[in-house]
Amino acid sequence: MIWRTVLATMLLGASSVAHGGSGPWVVGAGSTSLFAALESQRLTVLSTQTADGPVDVDVGEGLSAQGFKVVGTYGIQSRAEVELAVPWYRVYANRADAEVCALLGLGACQTTQGVGLIEARLKGLVLDELYGAPVSLSVSLASRYGAFTAPDRERITNLGEGTFDLGPEVAVGRSSALPGKGDWSAYLQLGWRHRFANTDNFPDLSTPVPSSEFYGETELLVSPGAGLVGFGPAVSGLWRPGGLDWYELEAAGGLADIDRFSALKIYNVRVGGELLLRGRSGMTLTTSVLRTVAARNNPTDAFVFSIGLGVFRAPSS
Repeated sequence: MIWRTVLATMLLGASSVAHGGSGPWVVGAGSTSLFAALESQRLTVLSTQTADGPVDVDVGEGLSAQGFKVVGTYGIQSRAEVELAVPWYRVYANRADAEVCALLGLGACQTTQGVGLIEARLKGLVLDELYGAPVSLSVSLASRYGAFTAPDRERITNLGEGTFDLGPEVAVGRSSALPGKGDWSAYLQLGWRHRFANTDNFPDLSTPVPSSEFYGETELLVSPGAGLVGFGPAVSGLWRPGGLDWYELEAAGGLADIDRFSALKIYNVRVGGELLLRGRSGMTLTTSVLRTVAARNNPTDAFVFSIGLGVFRAPSS
């Protein structure tokens, strides 16, 4: 049955570890930061939801993606900033002649490359521990522009689902000194996004496709000694509660629809860590890894590696 070989990989470009301004903190009025990262992703196993429960499916030699992301941030006020992130990816099947490619049709395994989901964010700092609050708290309005990805959204190698997304985020965090020397920081960031639909007429679905999503991430970073090296664990997750499970998608005849992957009900949880090297001139080198540990209608073994360079500049006096 075809459901045993589905590759629901619309998250390759969307759940990246390459980030610039995560957490509640802002850069400050007139300050700028630029973060550029190279990224590599690979997956070979999926968890597909059947009528009898989840089934892990080996997808042969799997899918790979390589690319980069550039994130720029500017402080428009002491407690507000704007951020823009632009990615570029190349996603391909490691064996384009794999059986799944023919089964899914619609050029499912053609190599896709180009601009991915462009993200923009306006963030405001509501509470700041520097001014007496126990934690820092920010709220943001975040958007994603995916028109560049629309023509190829039926592929398993797609870069996105072709929609415009908009929604709020909230982030809370704390940073403090360690006993002796060094420091630590931790944050939790949660968000929801409304996805402007590609279609309202998907088979067996009364809701628009794709439906809205919840997402989040958390991280702890410890920098002992002189504070020039930081490291710690990271967790990220994505949940789309609306949609169909894979066996329902097949039964409804949705396999031939160009929005077949965005009609799926999905979630995934990824766990990993980050290593940060700080320079004394405002530069940072960040290495991150994440691996999927739980999924529904999504890859179970997606491995994401990222290495990025960040530069911070305060306003000239």
